[in-house]
Amino acid sequence: MIWAWASKAITPLIIVAALLAAAAFLGWLTLSTVNSMVEIGRKETAAERNAYWTGRIEKANGLAAAADASQVREVLRIEKEATDQLAAITQQQARLENENAALPNGDACGLDRDRVRLLPH
Repeated sequence: MIWAWASKAITPLIIVAALLAAAAFLGWLTLSTVNSMVEIGRKETAAERNAYWTGRIEKANGLAAAADASQVREVLRIEKEATDQLAAITQQQARLENENAALPNGDACGLDRDRVRLLPH
């Protein structure tokens, strides 16, 4: 009789414990699912952010490379102009020296009319 009474008293407790265990398991499963969804969202957001900044960095690097190339072209142009000017001045100096050497020295003091014509105006 005690056994029958105990089984009637314990049965609801066992059922309640089983329901609580099932509820706890389902709660854990829900939290695990939500946590994995949050983790997936975090990874996707990080990947999108990294892709965005990688694109921005590549664009900035491209612009910097283009600016560098432009500066190199400008330097080469200026260097060519300077080389051309130097060559022209050197040729002019050689011509003036040849013309000066071709003039007779004479015994006159100072510059004569032909030598003055060789001076730049």
